[in-house]
Amino acid sequence: MRLLLVLALLCTALAGSRYCPELMIDSCHCTSERSKEFSRQRVRVKVVCDDADLMESMQPSTLPNTTVSLILSNNKISLLQNNSFLGLRALEKLDLRNNLISSIFPGAFRGLTALRRLDLSSNRIGCLSSDMFLDLGRLTKLNLSGNIFSTLPEGLFTHMPSLRALSVATDYLFCDCQLLWLLSWFRSQSVRVGNESVCVYPARLHGLELSSLQEQQLNCEGPLELPVLQLIPSQRQLVFGGDRLPLQCTASYLDPSITLSWSHQHSPVHTLRHGGVCVEESTTHTLPDRRVCVEESIIHDCCLVTSELILTNIDASASGIWQCHVSSSRGNSSIGMEIVVVEATALYCSAERVSSSKGDFRWPKTLAGFMAFLPCAVPSSGSAPQEKRAWRRCDRMGRWAEHDYNQCSYANEFTRSLHELTQTPVNVSSCVSVAQQLSAVTSRAAQFEDMMDVIFVTHLVERLTRLVDHVTQLSDLLLDVASDVMMVEEHVLWMAQNEARACTRIVQCVERIADLALHNSSVLSKVSVNIALEALLLRPASPVSLLCSVLQRPLLPPVSATAHTHSKTQHNTLLNFRCHTANVSGPAVGQLNQEFKQLL
Repeated sequence: MRLLLVLALLCTALAGSRYCPELMIDSCHCTSERSKEFSRQRVRVKVVCDDADLMESMQPSTLPNTTVSLILSNNKISLLQNNSFLGLRALEKLDLRNNLISSIFPGAFRGLTALRRLDLSSNRIGCLSSDMFLDLGRLTKLNLSGNIFSTLPEGLFTHMPSLRALSVATDYLFCDCQLLWLLSWFRSQSVRVGNESVCVYPARLHGLELSSLQEQQLNCEGPLELPVLQLIPSQRQLVFGGDRLPLQCTASYLDPSITLSWSHQHSPVHTLRHGGVCVEESTTHTLPDRRVCVEESIIHDCCLVTSELILTNIDASASGIWQCHVSSSRGNSSIGMEIVVVEATALYCSAERVSSSKGDFRWPKTLAGFMAFLPCAVPSSGSAPQEKRAWRRCDRMGRWAEHDYNQCSYANEFTRSLHELTQTPVNVSSCVSVAQQLSAVTSRAAQFEDMMDVIFVTHLVERLTRLVDHVTQLSDLLLDVASDVMMVEEHVLWMAQNEARACTRIVQCVERIADLALHNSSVLSKVSVNIALEALLLRPASPVSLLCSVLQRPLLPPVSATAHTHSKTQHNTLLNFRCHTANVSGPAVGQLNQEFKQLL
């Protein structure tokens, strides 16, 4: 009986390897099992390629044709071409969430006649059409949430008669007359629309569940509301004669009636073209000709329309208000900004590149008496309500003056980590954890390049030293940190010392640790890679001399595991340090010499 059981298990394993061959991609794996339905004895194969850095969907020929579940989530797939999964006739579940999909070709899912669940959530899909979903007659669940579309074209689900569960939650969903068909369809087909699928626009319907809407609420009346309407740059621009300035306008493409146009000082701007190329617009007979070029509007992913206006060889006539106008069958909207052309004789600060611990900043030419702003070179960790910026002031004499980079994060990994650590509350309950994190960073102190690294370490060591008398475990951790700091390049230490007396303050902390330790003991001995510390408590009633010996030796590798664990001071340190209290006499000196020989 036992032999039969072993043979059965062996046959099952061999069958599994036959139906689930080794895949070409190492980060993918395959499992197989027998169907539990007695009337259908077949193998069910599941292929998982989650977070495998795939740039495109896998070729169907590389997968077993008995695959029933294919997981391609959390990859970098950007498009699905025609017949992307042709041949996977048994596939029942396809998971493509959290990719970069922006284009789905007609017939992309052709041949998936058994597919029941399709997840396309958290991609960048803006264009949707019924031809994308050919051959999905048995699909029962579809997730389109987290994409960038703002509406759903009528007849989108024509090829999915079995659909019973639908999710369409997006940050741009516009509930208007274009979705009237959807209400009628999902109610007549008994399709359940997820509660998370809510209206975002217009404002009067914001937050209402799609499934709870009434037909009279879906209309295209009222003022035009656009999920996206932006102009770059959006702030007033100070430019100099002869400069070039591009303006880019982007708006939501709610329907084909949306068009973009430009105006300057409320007068329409028309592009002069010759052979498809922008030509010069003559302004005066004495000034150079200004060129205004409006590029053809471009529709992106069926949900955004963009127009670009480019000003070149700018002169004084370009000053004033420039506006981008959105026109549609529902109404109009506009957004504008001001251009100020500075006279050639005006004082200004020259463009300048500044490299600092906060990153590289390219400051533009700035008019005297004004301030320039730049976004931080390194994005701040975590979400912020507004963009972090640095600023710099150009004084009235045309010289760069005050500046402020405080909102920006440090560019260097070590500096950024140490700065974040200085923001951590330090108390009795958290001090050991903070000290351990600090020690982990300073273990690579030889790579420190900024004096702020040392200054931040100093600040943390001082805060932690105040708690040593409450948490004795801190002593060894802080002495190791102080030892690590000595691995920093000498010129970096010199700058930190010159700027904030950082080295002096760390030495004072080490002395303070020794002083606190002597309250509980008459002697303290601590030897690390770069620091040897001996502390002795001397009583004034019995004056004696103090004799110390220091031996510097090269680092030696441990000869065995036993030798490695025997004594850190014997093999892993540069220093051996011994101090003795004794009378200055022959026997005492002889004893010291004897111990010195033992160290050797």
